[in-house]
Amino acid sequence: MSDLVMVMPYRAFVIKAREEGHRICAVWDPTLQTPDYLAGIADLADAFVLTDFSDPVAFDRTVRQAVRDFDPDFVYHIGAEESMLATYRIAEDLGKAVNPARSIELLNDKLQLRRLLAEHDLSPVRFAHAARWQDVPALLDGFEPPVVVKPTELAGSRGVYLLREPGQVAEWGALLDSYGYAGPVLVEEYLRGPEYSVESLSDHGRHQVVGVTRKVLGPPPLFVEAGHVHPAQAGPDTEAMAELTIEMLRLTGYQTGPAHTEIIWTAAGPRIVESQARLGGDQIPRLVQLATGLDIERAVFRILDGKAPGTVERRAVAHISYFSLTPGEVRAVSGVEEARALDYVDMLEFPFRPGDRIPETVDWRTRHGFVVVTGETEEQAVARARHVHSLVRAEVGEPVGAVAAGAGVTP
Repeated sequence: MSDLVMVMPYRAFVIKAREEGHRICAVWDPTLQTPDYLAGIADLADAFVLTDFSDPVAFDRTVRQAVRDFDPDFVYHIGAEESMLATYRIAEDLGKAVNPARSIELLNDKLQLRRLLAEHDLSPVRFAHAARWQDVPALLDGFEPPVVVKPTELAGSRGVYLLREPGQVAEWGALLDSYGYAGPVLVEEYLRGPEYSVESLSDHGRHQVVGVTRKVLGPPPLFVEAGHVHPAQAGPDTEAMAELTIEMLRLTGYQTGPAHTEIIWTAAGPRIVESQARLGGDQIPRLVQLATGLDIERAVFRILDGKAPGTVERRAVAHISYFSLTPGEVRAVSGVEEARALDYVDMLEFPFRPGDRIPETVDWRTRHGFVVVTGETEEQAVARARHVHSLVRAEVGEPVGAVAAGAGVTP
């Protein structure tokens, strides 16, 4: 059993860490969750501290004070990337790190990872970088359009954009400005092919691929995920993606914990898009558990306690599919409870009621709810999700767009 100072531990992490015997001091920013959510974390944790993650001095002081007060074995962070590197630098300085700070930097920073892969001629992708988005037009002559442009320091597909012509740079820049982002950016060759993510767990440098997830992407120019299927159909492709991920993790020096690595299978083979030193989002840990029986969140804390993470046994295929509704003001909602009652529906989140306004989807934060289903095969799981989409309806007045409910979820 270990005592942990955890920065930004989600509720499930605190519960499962405690159940595995760990004591937890939770460090949170009060602006990143609701007061009720944070009160729940405070009730669950052994100690609870609030600070401003955006203030480097206050953040450093708070984490160091938490270490002095709680005397943990480790300082750990598998939440959002924005505060992760700073946490690991503090942990490393105090001798409390689970992973080298450099490995976190290499995994989470898109430019650093591109440079590492290029240095070792692994998963070659043509790229260029600029200090700010306004400098991108000068880089485009070296690429054949379209190209993918992305911020190096944002997560969750925010700001990732398919640029078909230089005239779209200003539109993309406006999107970055809407996020308050003014940092470095990447220009990359457009990788064509189906997209996947590799879910892995590392235990003191031993890297295990838990499974490969197939992505369902929304329409360009944005790259917002519309769904995921776990596990992807096994074969030489998934084996090659697993091997590539393990080699990448070895090169970064990552030691212990989860990683979520995005890969596109191109005509030239697998190419890494990016990786993060955390669990996958979009309910992927739940998909893994439904499909294999492995609670990957719990497995993280078993590894920290020196235990085996658990076994992976194929049980089903799990699928999360996001609703794509017509933007506008909601007049009526139907079919939600009928869909929830289906025996193959594990979760259904539909956040809209009459009077609410459905936004246009531009990133993960503005998606329209989701359903998680299981099936014996991928085909059955996808068909079941489509049936749920046919049931769940939102009648919209003064529509902003013309996207029909259930559109954008074709596998």
